[in-house]
This record gives sequence, C-alpha cells and structure tokens, in this order.
Amino acid sequence: MNALVREAAPLRWHRGWAVLGVLLMVAVAAIALLPATRHLTAMALALPEGDKLLHMVAFAALMGWWGNLYHRPRPRLGVAAACLLFGLLIELAQWPHNPKDASVWDLAADALGLALGALLLRTPLAGVLARVERGLGMQQAQR
Repeated sequence: MNALVREAAPLRWHRGWAVLGVLLMVAVAAIALLPATRHLTAMALALPEGDKLLHMVAFAALMGWWGNLYHRPRPRLGVAAACLLFGLLIELAQWPHNPKDASVWDLAADALGLALGALLLRTPLAGVLARVERGLGMQQAQR
C-alpha cells in the first residue's frame, strides 16, 4: 500500500469535507455562470488565456479536494470523470446565454487542471485533510 494512502486515511469528518467539496463546486459553477461574478474574473481575463488558467486552477483544486477524500485509484478516476462531466455541464449551461463563453478549449483546460490535480495528489498534498484533522485532534484511530 502506498504511504500517501496510509497517511490520508481515514477521515473522521468525511461527510463534512464532502459537503464543503460540493460547496466548492457550487462556487465554481456560480463564478462560471452568474453575470454578477464577472468582475471576479476580470483580472485573470486580462491576461493572455487567463480564462484557461482559471479553468485549470479551479479543476486542479477540485481534483485535489476530492482526491483527499477518495484515496484509491478507482475512486479517484471516478472523481476525475465526475469533475470533467461537471465542466462539460458548465459549458453546456453557458451555451444558450452566451455561446462565446462555451468552449471546447475550456473543457480541455478543465482536463489539464484535473491532470495537474492528480499529479499533485502523488505528493504530500494527498493527505492535507487528514493532517488538518490530526492537527485538530479529530483523526479516527487507524483500522
């Protein structure tokens, strides 16, 4: 068994972390879809391909978050597939309102972000939530 998998399991607050992960996804969707959030992305959009950078960072963060909750390869593959589907749904939701915002390149940036997140999960970042729990004295006893 991989040392990172041993370090990261089990999480006492698994449900709470999952709820926070869903809220993170809601925030990503809101930033992508709500006109009122356009000012939040204005600085990044001023950069060449800043929008793609935002996609990569957001989806790397999603992969990192969910990868901290699901440590084994098969569930992590499922997480990556679910996050990519989430990105596709965002692009489809943008299409009717502003077709210029919907882009296959955004989806490609999402996929690159997921790959980056998966690579980062091969580092000690894979156990961040477990270390937070341990630091707070809330880690479950190892089974």
